[in-house]
Amino acid sequence: MSFQPSGGFGFGSRRSSHCGRCRAVGDYFVAGDIGGTNARFELWRQGAERAGTMELVVKKKYPTADHATFVDALVQFESDCKATASEFAAPRSSAFAVAGVVVDHKLCDMTNLHWKVDADEVADRLQWPSTVLNDFEAVGYGVLAVSQEDTHVLHDGAFSATAPKVVLGPGTGFGQAQLFWGEGGYTVMPSEGAHGDFGARGAKQRRLSAFVESREGYCELEHVCCGPGLENIHDFLLRDGGLPEVEAQARRRTAPEISEAAINGSDDLCVEAAELLLTILGQEAGNWGLRSLARGGVYIAGGITPKLLPILENGCLKRAFLHEDSRFSKVIDSIPLTLITTDDIGLAGAAFYASRELG
Repeated sequence: MSFQPSGGFGFGSRRSSHCGRCRAVGDYFVAGDIGGTNARFELWRQGAERAGTMELVVKKKYPTADHATFVDALVQFESDCKATASEFAAPRSSAFAVAGVVVDHKLCDMTNLHWKVDADEVADRLQWPSTVLNDFEAVGYGVLAVSQEDTHVLHDGAFSATAPKVVLGPGTGFGQAQLFWGEGGYTVMPSEGAHGDFGARGAKQRRLSAFVESREGYCELEHVCCGPGLENIHDFLLRDGGLPEVEAQARRRTAPEISEAAINGSDDLCVEAAELLLTILGQEAGNWGLRSLARGGVYIAGGITPKLLPILENGCLKRAFLHEDSRFSKVIDSIPLTLITTDDIGLAGAAFYASRELG
């Protein structure tokens, strides 16, 4: 993958080579995406072949169970870089996308792993300058770097190069962020909007909201627009159809099971559940587009939506996004909507951020 370091929006193409093939040595930088199961790292070089280019030199993935701490894994990566790239020099910048609450872009106690990611510790042990990013903040920067081959345009709109952008990501939870243009390019502003109230549209969604409230005491957006949300929707549909409680309990399914049955068309209720989730996602995409006047685009990332692409193609998400009954449907029509299909978007965002820190 290549990308533009300036902060402007642009698509690139994937490219990878080893250091020994290069004609000149540029500055190195490191990107990382740290999850509960694996830590993925990339070593990049700026301007190795010509000014303005970015070259991927080393890419590694380490099971987190194999290392006691984050820095131990990073030291292993440094060793592998030295063994692979004969001209390796200490990176001048590094950025790490981490699942958890990040303090001052410097520290994160990870949510699902007993690791602490500490920029000061990285500086002490490896002498690398580093930045710690929340994982969805990194996804936000990733929309500035993603390759065209890793996108699927749902609605063209009227793209504006420096207008606000929005990125939404339903997965295990539901991440949301906004991007605003300023001096030096775009800055990602994280959000906890998914924990706001679910705004039901229509009678069925109002019954869904009441069903979730009966379980949880309230219904936030994330309760109906992520993996567990898909399970909530399926449970609701079982009961909304009048199925006795015992039989409804017996027919409960996990989110992967619902998705698989929806995609292969083997269960009409699973298809309906997937369509309802995508409809709710489309509504939220349109709402965010209006809130931010996001003519720079609304981008949908996350692990769920690309898997449901065969169902998404029936137009349920796009129809909900455009909301033609709305008084502001013409404004929404001007906002581009794009699906990101790669799982590497957080890693791409970390690489983009680290490259920009080189100045």
